[in-house]
Amino acid sequence: MVLMEPTEKAKRLVSVRFDTIPTPYIFDAQDLELEQGDMVIVSTEAGLCAARVIGYTKEDEASGLEEIKPVIRKMTDEDLVKLDRIRAKEKDCFAFCHERIRSRALSMKLIIVEQLFDENKITFSFVSEGRVDFRELLKDLVERYRTRIELRQVGTRQESAMLGGIGSCGRELCCATFLTNFQRISVKMAKNQNMTLNPTKISGLCGKLKCCLAYEKESYANLIENLPKPGKKVFLGEGEAMVVSINVINQTFVAKLTDRRFIKANVSDILTAEEFQQLGDHKSPLAEKEREILLEEEQAGEELPMVPMIATKPKPKRKRSRNRNARKKRSPQP
Repeated sequence: MVLMEPTEKAKRLVSVRFDTIPTPYIFDAQDLELEQGDMVIVSTEAGLCAARVIGYTKEDEASGLEEIKPVIRKMTDEDLVKLDRIRAKEKDCFAFCHERIRSRALSMKLIIVEQLFDENKITFSFVSEGRVDFRELLKDLVERYRTRIELRQVGTRQESAMLGGIGSCGRELCCATFLTNFQRISVKMAKNQNMTLNPTKISGLCGKLKCCLAYEKESYANLIENLPKPGKKVFLGEGEAMVVSINVINQTFVAKLTDRRFIKANVSDILTAEEFQQLGDHKSPLAEKEREILLEEEQAGEELPMVPMIATKPKPKRKRSRNRNARKKRSPQP
């Protein structure tokens, strides 16, 4: 008789999101039946925290994680009441910390205050352009609340993700809704998309370049490879021209011919140097006929007799006197 080894039970993984952290985290739902939007209590390295379920996830997405912690429970009515009390305390902490920052004239901007669900730690997140000596501020906070205090400095992108807001597109900020990490954004992305390089147009509420510039980065990079760059000379059926502007989406460009005419052409209209040379060798019948007429006129002009030119002496110009004293001033009559 062969004994079969028990198979490991597949984990039911859920992705949750905390109120102050835009990045989602993966936890093991165990036997709990959870739905999107449910409030749960999870165990983290810092302690118990309240989080919101955003959906189930596959094990492949959690392959790189060393440890997946379980979901403790779904929040009960008592937990929701406690959570409201914690949120009220966070507002009091924010007001007190903001007052101490102004009193001590510290160059820092308080963003948000977060307290763990087990109430054993309070985190104060702030933004500052440089390093801040907040040792005296830390003493004030510890003396008032008698618990663990953490002062955490964040960037402007994290600030927008924590506070949220409405972007120039009229929708809620991407970093506060679904973005999991912040990509590196460059001005080249805006150039490839033919956007106006105006800081107020391509910057978000955080003051940095918009994250949405990276959404179609690869598509624009592939399309722009086929188009000639502005200022480059190209060969067209109308002649040699210089590219003035391009349209990435339509795959067209505007070029200026040697006779200063502007034309709109497609990428497929561009000729190689060999094709342009062959096009110049094969003239149209009308062009050949015009060429023959010009040759006949030149030959007829050579056969005309030379007419001697009679040189005539030009008439001398009359010189006008410019003497200012030529006219006598009349004396005033008595």
